[in-house]
Parts: sequence; C-alpha cells; structure tokens
Amino acid sequence: MAKIYESKRDAWIIVLIWIGVLMCLFGVAAQLASSATLVLKVVTAIIALLAVGFMLWTLYGIRYTLTDAALMIRCGPFRYRVPLDRIESVRPTRNPLSSPAASLDRLRIEWNKGRRRIMVSPLQKKEFMRDLERRCAQLRADGDNLISTD
Repeated sequence: MAKIYESKRDAWIIVLIWIGVLMCLFGVAAQLASSATLVLKVVTAIIALLAVGFMLWTLYGIRYTLTDAALMIRCGPFRYRVPLDRIESVRPTRNPLSSPAASLDRLRIEWNKGRRRIMVSPLQKKEFMRDLERRCAQLRADGDNLISTD
C-alpha cells in the first residue's frame, strides 16, 4: 500500500520563496502602471505570473510516495523514481545542494552502486525511515542510517 509523506519546509526557505513571489508581483504592478506598450505589459505579466506559479508549485508541491516497488518523488513539475530494491544507503545530511527538499534536515538516498543519489526532507523523518526499512529487505538500521546488507 502506498504511503505519501509531505516535505518538511524550513521557515527561511518559505520566506525566501515568498520574497521572490512578491518581487515578481510588484514588478508586474510597476510594469502595468508604466507607460510601456500594452503588448509589453501583457508579456511581462504572463512571464512573471508563470514564475510565481513555478516557485509556489515547487515549494508546496513536494511529495514523497513510498510504494511497494519504488520511492516516487514529486517536486512541482519534476518527477523522480527510486527503485526500492536498488537503494544502498539512506543517511541524514544537511547538504545545501539543490534537491527536491524544502528543508536542510534531509536524507541522502544512494542507489545503483552509489552512482545515483537524491536528497529528500520528509516531515515525518523517523516514520519515513521505518517505512523504508520495512519495504526494503536489503536495508538495516545502523544508528540514524539505513545500510544495505548486500
């Protein structure tokens, strides 16, 4: 049975995204109040509103779905699939590199002999780890980590 986990969201990331959203909206308002041509106003408004939609979609559209076969990750328009039987390790990290995670309280998942990796930030991290261990026969808990026994 599939289980959906929401992403944890750090307050500073939420504030940063909303500052970007407000800047786009103020830019549209300033452009509409300017003496620019109607075409320029419309094009600017469309581009800015698309940017706003993208920012909010990627912030609030992060979900991690554990099925019996895979971890399905959604972050706005981006989709990732991690086969559960190929996962080799899951370790806590605070790595700030880009990832489908809205918090620095992350888990780094490695699979395919360490050649693939992704970071996630489930709100219910301990429950997510227990569920992942239950679904992955090759993983065993080792402190805060899940390590492959293969």
